[in-house]
Amino acid sequence: FKFGTGIVRGMSWGTMTFRVAAEYAENQIGPGEYAVEYLKRVSPNLRLYTGVEGVEDEIEWISEAQLFLRRNVFLKLNSAFGLTSKAPDWAPEVGIMFVF
Repeated sequence: FKFGTGIVRGMSWGTMTFRVAAEYAENQIGPGEYAVEYLKRVSPNLRLYTGVEGVEDEIEWISEAQLFLRRNVFLKLNSAFGLTSKAPDWAPEVGIMFVF
């Protein structure tokens, strides 16, 4: 099980998110995922995201472009770069997000 909480603050220059989670597995409670994220809508069809997230000592920096194809459908182009030795060196992702 995972339990998390976060703080989201929207400002004129973008939206900041701070989040942290705890994880319960095999009768033990331990640290879960944590992140600091920034999201900026630069046009009606484009949002840019960057963030640092990690689990224990596996930390990565993520950059992403979100291109809106329709009001509730967007293309995500993402690259994650490992900041610690246990994180993957580079992890590109491409996806389509549907918002309901």
